[in-house]
Amino acid sequence: MRTALARRTAPLALAAVAVAVTATAAGTSGTALADAPPGAWTSTDVTGLTAPALYGVTAPDRGHAWAVGTQSSSSAPLILSYRHGAWTPQAAPAGTAPELVDVASGGPSNVWAVGQGGGDATAKSLHWNGRAWKAVDYPRPQPMAVSVDSRGKAWSIGSNTDGSGAAVFRRSGGTWADKGLSLAGGGMLDALAARTPKDVWAGGLGPSGDGLWHYDGTGWTQMDIPGDWPQWVLQIVALSPDDVWFYTIPQDPLFSGPDLVHWDGTAFTVTKTPSPYEQVRPFAQDVGFLGDIASDGRGGVWLQDSRTAYYRHFDGTAWTSVPRPANDLGGWPPVYDLAQAGRTASVWGVGPGAGNRLLIDRFR
Repeated sequence: MRTALARRTAPLALAAVAVAVTATAAGTSGTALADAPPGAWTSTDVTGLTAPALYGVTAPDRGHAWAVGTQSSSSAPLILSYRHGAWTPQAAPAGTAPELVDVASGGPSNVWAVGQGGGDATAKSLHWNGRAWKAVDYPRPQPMAVSVDSRGKAWSIGSNTDGSGAAVFRRSGGTWADKGLSLAGGGMLDALAARTPKDVWAGGLGPSGDGLWHYDGTGWTQMDIPGDWPQWVLQIVALSPDDVWFYTIPQDPLFSGPDLVHWDGTAFTVTKTPSPYEQVRPFAQDVGFLGDIASDGRGGVWLQDSRTAYYRHFDGTAWTSVPRPANDLGGWPPVYDLAQAGRTASVWGVGPGAGNRLLIDRFR
């Protein structure tokens, strides 16, 4: 589900990209406010690690979650498992790529992770069967994202190290099978949501038009989001055939800021996010630079823009800015990934750490 490229520098086709943000108080931007859902955000402090960072999180239910990333200055993979109310490290197979950039689950005994980097590292995808992680061969040197459909089958996006040859694969017959969407001519795939085998969304930066494609079990269709500029699709949350959310960047030259886009099964609705972007540069350091979105379990969406001290909540009509939990790190670590816990109203948020510590946020 998550946009998953930890170290690639990606230019936007025509726009300068915001990479530094100044937080503003709720209501100062003129954005309509709504009540936040009942509950609160809290943080868990995970210590004892060396230069840790988390890029992906998944939670098949309230009691189980996995977070993946890197440690030891991006030289070793990091896997954390949540069970019995605590986060604990898990061992990765030998040869695992040092930067695990995404993770997805179909249940507590069916979890997939994908990784990048490491030179000779051969384990670019991993599977958890409820007892141990197993290394699985991958068809591209640079996996980008992974998702698990309703039948428990894994889907993934991968490319070559220079970003070329982006394609979608599905786990079938013990291998990653090509599912017929390959981009050339400067196109990039970076987001994926496989709801069912016949309802799959893939997103990225298209060589022409909007970077969004839908698979109906037979073939892929490039979708057209309303607007004057092509959209770069960063994140996808697919809840049902008529309830799909996208976090996007319109490719306008003045960089108007990211959009939240909703698909109701017939048409798209585009809503501007309230995140304030004031300083721009021509490149983004990674495609997690604008954070992530997740369902709130009540028909709305949580957004963390990775640079401010707020979680943003959208109820379908209006936004609320909810302060992040206080910490003693001297700042606000970015939040690169959000994940709803099963179909509940609980949501996890993860990102880079500070020193030997990680902060993992949770709403419940």
